[in-house]
Amino acid sequence: MTGRSRYLVSPKVGYWLLIFLGAIPAVYLVLAIQYSAITVPFWDHTELIHWIADWREGNFHLSSLWAPHNHTRPLVYRLVMLMNAVGTDWDVRSEYIYLYLSIYGTFACFVWLARHLIGEAKAVFPVTLLLVSLILFSPVGHNNHWWSMMFQLDVTNFFIALSFLLVFTRPEIWSSHIVAAVSCWLAAFTLTNGFFAFVAIIVTFQLSAAKRLRPDRFAVFWVINLLVASACYLPGMQMDSSSRHPNMLELLEFSLTYLGAPLGGLLWFPYHSMFHLPLSIATNVICGSVLLATCAALSLDAVPRLRERNQAAMVLVGFAGFAMLSAVATGWARATFDEYGVANGNASRYTIFGSYLLLGQVYYVGVALAQRWWDERAHSIFARRVVFVLAGVFACAAFVSYGRAWRVYVDVHEFNRRLAQAYVWGLDPVPEDRFIHPRPEAVAYLKRQLQLLELGPYGNRAYVEAQSPIGRFSKPVYLSAVRTVKQRFLATGDGLKRLSFKFVTPNGEATRGIVTWQLSEVGSHEPLARGDVDAAGARDWAIVTLKIPYVVASKGRTYELTFSGTGEDPVALGLPLYELVEGSDEPVLLSDDDHAQQRRFVMELTTEYAK
Repeated sequence: MTGRSRYLVSPKVGYWLLIFLGAIPAVYLVLAIQYSAITVPFWDHTELIHWIADWREGNFHLSSLWAPHNHTRPLVYRLVMLMNAVGTDWDVRSEYIYLYLSIYGTFACFVWLARHLIGEAKAVFPVTLLLVSLILFSPVGHNNHWWSMMFQLDVTNFFIALSFLLVFTRPEIWSSHIVAAVSCWLAAFTLTNGFFAFVAIIVTFQLSAAKRLRPDRFAVFWVINLLVASACYLPGMQMDSSSRHPNMLELLEFSLTYLGAPLGGLLWFPYHSMFHLPLSIATNVICGSVLLATCAALSLDAVPRLRERNQAAMVLVGFAGFAMLSAVATGWARATFDEYGVANGNASRYTIFGSYLLLGQVYYVGVALAQRWWDERAHSIFARRVVFVLAGVFACAAFVSYGRAWRVYVDVHEFNRRLAQAYVWGLDPVPEDRFIHPRPEAVAYLKRQLQLLELGPYGNRAYVEAQSPIGRFSKPVYLSAVRTVKQRFLATGDGLKRLSFKFVTPNGEATRGIVTWQLSEVGSHEPLARGDVDAAGARDWAIVTLKIPYVVASKGRTYELTFSGTGEDPVALGLPLYELVEGSDEPVLLSDDDHAQQRRFVMELTTEYAK
């Protein structure tokens, strides 16, 4: 038997086969997100409407993006989401562009890290890349895929991965530390896990210092950044003291579950639906314990290399430290959060940071095999084979879990269909509202603002116009403080949404003051909508459009549009009046004219109805 015949396939074919397998999870994620993405405002993401409304109404303050939320200051998240919403009329689908960029940007960092650490080792590099791909795109973290609000976690992960990449591969280069510090600041002001990255880097560099009892210059640099970031972050932060913090056993159970979930979920996928939270923690506790044990063994091996600032050793220690800090900090806040208790460690969204414990070991073992660190030890060939066999078993189990996970994305797809049905034209509550947000008043405010501003589910809709019949132009009536003007009209279709008319200004010039308008159904005591028009922004004979919430069953009903103004006639906006013709709506009612005057004129009005 020749040496070549012992291979089932040639090394070159095997190399590219492994690269192809490593690309499958990346493609899987694209398909999963495209199929299952939530495409309308949902749950906590609905809070963005407050900033969008303020922006549209001219009341926005940049300081509001700085405001704390659940122990975080998600400045980066809010800024990106707000700018995108303003530019796209809050088309939620566009937000997945940033989620894609975050996830695949993180993958690019990890690929670069593998290439830098392992090089072109023909067997080790593609295997490492396959394992990293399976872990990073894992459906165990499905919650971070189908909801665009999880851009908050995904972009934090990107900033942290970029920081680790820069400082652990170029530990003596100041420019790398400066760029990495900026990236860590961005991570911290997106999610608090960014602060854990600061600490992980500080500890890693101090442990790798030539003299561990003397402050390392790079560690000092990062300590200063941490202190300054904390000084900017903590003032005004309200800490919730109403919930009980866990005892040591609960914190340990949660932390082990948190750290073991990325591995346990890939060995056997545990989620049945998008909101399913497994109550059993046994498997993940075992996986977490095993990972901590193997990490400890590898760390003992890495100690002498760490003193030399070996890049793989720094990755192992830094990644593990970050994962463990994230687990303990999250457990302190969430291990007794609700009736699920320590089972909250199984939450899909947490696996994004817990996976660093596993990833650090994958890189370290990969570098050890590529550089043959352990070849001089007894049974090294056997150990090498065991590692590859375990990697193969893990990859097979992971691909099975990827297949079993598709049911979750199918469930999300169906949920998104039901969720979209909640956004009907009107403001009346519907059973599907419970899918949007648990608080009915929050749903009512959201729908009203979305409809008024024509955003999100209510944006880019087609409308049918209906023009009121009018005669010749007669005269303007000025909307001053002494006069109220009312015009009644009959709706000719369902889904009344817009009212358009024209103003005239004195001598065709800009004026000042405020015109208040109100729309009501005749016979109703509550207005359908009201608002103000700033006269300073009005132009002579320019069309003014009033946007109102959808009036679903408007056809055949009579409505009354009322105007009142401020100031005196010479500086007030004017409303053009026209002679009545056959088929006109009821004439305008002027608060200061006689009955004969009231019967002779009508305003020009265009009504628009949603198709």
